[in-house]
Amino acid sequence: MVTMLRPLSFVKSASSVAILATIAGCGGGSSSDSDSDLGTVNVALSGFIDIESGTRVDSDNADALILNPTPRSTAQDLPPEYVLAGYVSEFSGDYPVISGFPSFSYAADPDDDYTMTLRADQSVELQVFGTREGASALRLSLLEGGVVRDTAVTNSTTNQIRVTNNTSADGAFTVRVESEGPTPMLYVLSTAVNAAARARSFEWPAYEFVEGEAIVAMDAGIGAQSAQTMMAQATMLADQELAPGVWKVKAPMQLQQGSSGNTKAATLDWIQALKQQPGVASATPNYQMRTMMDTPINEPLYGAQQWHYGLLNGPTGWQLAQNFGSGVTVAVMDTGLYRSASRWHQDVDANVISALPPGTDFVSEQFDNDSQPGRDDNPADPGNSVGGSVYHGTHVAGTVAAAVNRQGGGGVAFESTLLPVRVLGEGGSGSSADLLAALQWVAGPTTGQRRADIVNLSLGGLPFIQSMQNAISAAADKGVIFVAAAGNSSTSTRSYPAAFDNVFSVSAVDGVGELASYSNFGSWIDLAAPGGDASRDGKLVSSTSVINGTEETYIGLQGTSMAAPHVSGVFALMKGENGLLDYQDINRFLLAGDLTTADCSNPPCRTDALGYGLLDAGKAASAALSSPPTNLLTATPTIVSLSSEGTRSSNLVLEVYGDDAEDVTIDRIVQPPAWLSIDSAPGSQPAKRFNLELSLNLDALEPGISERTNLEVQYSSVSGGRTLQIPVVGQQVTDQQARDAGRHFVLLVSPEPEGGFFTTEAQTNVVAENGQYRFVFEPDDGVPPKELNEVSPGNYILVAGSDLDNDGLICHGGEACAEYPVAGLRQEITISAGNPIEGIRMTTSYSRPSISAASPEQLPRPDFQGYQLLSPNPDATNVKALSQP
Repeated sequence: MVTMLRPLSFVKSASSVAILATIAGCGGGSSSDSDSDLGTVNVALSGFIDIESGTRVDSDNADALILNPTPRSTAQDLPPEYVLAGYVSEFSGDYPVISGFPSFSYAADPDDDYTMTLRADQSVELQVFGTREGASALRLSLLEGGVVRDTAVTNSTTNQIRVTNNTSADGAFTVRVESEGPTPMLYVLSTAVNAAARARSFEWPAYEFVEGEAIVAMDAGIGAQSAQTMMAQATMLADQELAPGVWKVKAPMQLQQGSSGNTKAATLDWIQALKQQPGVASATPNYQMRTMMDTPINEPLYGAQQWHYGLLNGPTGWQLAQNFGSGVTVAVMDTGLYRSASRWHQDVDANVISALPPGTDFVSEQFDNDSQPGRDDNPADPGNSVGGSVYHGTHVAGTVAAAVNRQGGGGVAFESTLLPVRVLGEGGSGSSADLLAALQWVAGPTTGQRRADIVNLSLGGLPFIQSMQNAISAAADKGVIFVAAAGNSSTSTRSYPAAFDNVFSVSAVDGVGELASYSNFGSWIDLAAPGGDASRDGKLVSSTSVINGTEETYIGLQGTSMAAPHVSGVFALMKGENGLLDYQDINRFLLAGDLTTADCSNPPCRTDALGYGLLDAGKAASAALSSPPTNLLTATPTIVSLSSEGTRSSNLVLEVYGDDAEDVTIDRIVQPPAWLSIDSAPGSQPAKRFNLELSLNLDALEPGISERTNLEVQYSSVSGGRTLQIPVVGQQVTDQQARDAGRHFVLLVSPEPEGGFFTTEAQTNVVAENGQYRFVFEPDDGVPPKELNEVSPGNYILVAGSDLDNDGLICHGGEACAEYPVAGLRQEITISAGNPIEGIRMTTSYSRPSISAASPEQLPRPDFQGYQLLSPNPDATNVKALSQP
């Protein structure tokens, strides 16, 4: 039985009634972008909370059950693409009591059913989150006509599972989520084809870092001896100078434990204090880093399935760049390279640098798992001591430079030279200090030559670190070209090292050139390359690897880790033709549209998804050459993307490529599907250039579904006939008015923690209307009792979120959350008497932000529990709630 009831905030004044009436009156019309329609209402603070696309909520979550205690008896309909948060519990009960806070109860809701249409091979994913009561297993099942077609169960080591429509046809299915244990649980459910939802982080950033260590940059002009003296006086012990003025330091032993026994919290408190010390320019944790790889799928793929080279336009690039990267050294900074007793992996051995320079293993002892703990001269990847080993660095290296030896598949630059540099150890983890040391090393001695021409960084997840930016810039000045994976969190938040200056940041695309569902995106992306997306079309990037510890083979993986080495390989092809090319030269080609197939009718252009477009090896190789010979018919753009909210029509240019190009004749264009129209076909006369006008037929598309086809053009010339296939993608975007993230509690909390906790001062509750929330706080009129939504003048932090498990906390994992102005970067709002603040905007979602360059002072939030709600009990006015900072 539910005992803790939370009705809407109490209404006391006539003006409050007017506010509620005005909000309710917007239900049938369009939403406003300001609060001007509130007239003369007495307002202290008001605004809007937007909801991310595709967001849905379980209609009988624990918060909804306190208002209607009967769980839903019928299945809830969902669109084909969505991200939904839900709640299940086998039993009802009471949560553990938090001192000074009322008790909260949870209701029984053993299972949730959802109906939806799934395409053949489409998947539904489930990620689970424990509650204050603990954690239990959940079962995810896919039913067709009452028959279970697929099922999976979470456990103590697997919190993310999926079920798949394994039939060869589209169909109507029921997805069931069932409790398999005694505690209430939260979950996030999403279709695997949802590019905006899959692979997001649904918990606050808690980047792993080395406890008791920090990276400190001293003010300019402070010498090493003075720095060590200053550090000793500022409660830090100098451990290693990583770069001029940049030190790895350790905390004194008496500070590492801290009064609470929480070494993570003690480390962060210590680093916060270091920031205030004289002579310290910056202090950051010594972050651990991991490979930028999505969940590996251990299903062997073979050379014939290397679709990614066709999407990259690799064959054209190889026709143009006849040196195939010869003479170019590519450093792969990763987990190392697999080595047997006598050689490296057989498909890359011929291209590994013959005499490794000393110091190619930078993994510190605490992350190392080889036979020589700590840094050494052997970059061999020993695999993982626990769990499976995908030999990530070997896979990446194969994409760059696997040899053409008829034993597997070739790399992009299959005659370039590989320099393996080991910076990641057990489980693909390492520290920012190790990476910083490797970056310094690859640039070469101050007065010497660089050790590599190109550096591939298929790793990341770091925040902005100035000392690392300095090291990259110094190496770039010596001619080193850096390429890095953008990351797999489906977020626009900058991830480093990809987002550093002088680094080419690479997002990933699927088999038809659409942004992969897991790939990061944003204004900091430079270009895109094939990364695979098994959730959409089953396509993975096939490259060199090892199974069973010793069996050399090719396997398929997906991720921006797989996209980055395609770019490194193409850049090696370019430098193989023109060894003088550096970052500035290649960047000029990129900005001019000479390296990519941009998704627009008039390149160059850029998007947050693909940067300046999908890398085209043919165009890139041509840019590096003075007179490229070819006579192939090409398409611009090579991939056409049409949507209801983007470009609905496109001009497709077919052009014969090359100085000695022949005239060709278009013989036939195969009839496309109903959703795609050819509005203007090319003429029948021989020519070197043709135009096709394509448009999207929205009536033939199902909302929220991405359709794709290959437009087939058959043509001939005096040299014979050919067929050109151009991928085309069409989508009718889901109506945003259906967005709902559940009832939201909007809080004003004190900006200064008391005893490690925030204090909630005012609260109001809102529900979604036309895909957004609208909220109002009233001024405190001084008349008791003080209602929950009344606020006194002062400084506050504005937050909002759902409480789907009814535990009195918002904003923890599995629940929606918004912080003003941006989640993860809280900013104070000053409320003063007689000066209403109107039109505030925030965005709520189930995902969580990452630490970025926009927040250089932000530290991780390990063990964040959420913001606590005020008690709505009218007999307990002015009850304060405490929330962790």
